[in-house]
Amino acid sequence: MKILIIIDETNFYHPKFFLDLYKKLKKRKYTVRVGLVTKINSKSSIEKYLLKNLSKLYIREILLLGLKKLFYMVGNRIFYNFNLFYSVKSVVKKFKINTFEIQYNINKKIYINKIKKYNPDLIISSCSLYFDTNILKIPIYGCINRHTSLLPSYAGILPVFHSISDKKKYSGVSIHTMTKNIDRGILLAQKKIPNIENNLTKIYKKAFTISSDLIINAIDNLLIKKRIVQQNYKKNYYSFPNNARWIKFRKNKGKFI
Repeated sequence: MKILIIIDETNFYHPKFFLDLYKKLKKRKYTVRVGLVTKINSKSSIEKYLLKNLSKLYIREILLLGLKKLFYMVGNRIFYNFNLFYSVKSVVKKFKINTFEIQYNINKKIYINKIKKYNPDLIISSCSLYFDTNILKIPIYGCINRHTSLLPSYAGILPVFHSISDKKKYSGVSIHTMTKNIDRGILLAQKKIPNIENNLTKIYKKAFTISSDLIINAIDNLLIKKRIVQQNYKKNYYSFPNNARWIKFRKNKGKFI
């Protein structure tokens, strides 16, 4: 099977997740190519949203997030030769994976032509971009997406943040077929995880740790056309948090890091 992975170039969780997923796919003798998203629009950028809302963060959180970002930037140069990866780009470089970069809009003709030329059987998404019909209809098995929530609950942006704001005890990871509607489609795999200390960093780390296995399960279910038993989770969608959501997040002892 020929698989194309569309993934954001982010330092915090994607490098290890991608490495784990790549190894599992290669073990199955799948051919893997990568579309690396290196630039996204400001309105979709969590990093730019946080910069505009620094006053919402505690000083300790600002310092820790800054130090962590700096550590990853430095570590990506220093520890590369020790097989410690702090960017997706360093992983694709190490394993010489066929890769092309995507900036802002994957639905541009230049990217559609690249995807058609590769002719993937399946596209796996873990990125911030919206796929229109021209992308979704290319692979014979369609496109699947990784999302950090118990869909159909908490579709959209920063799902764990909103889960904590609503005083939920659990978040989760869902793998689903992609449609024109964001974070909808048929559920192929899903797992519940606790909202560990209401700490976004710890929760997302756990979510990405289990994501590669869930994607493998999802591929198996997709190939045999098996749907998972959908739980009775409330359907909702959230964008970037407003002031009211921040107040609820802090009231429930929510922490960014």
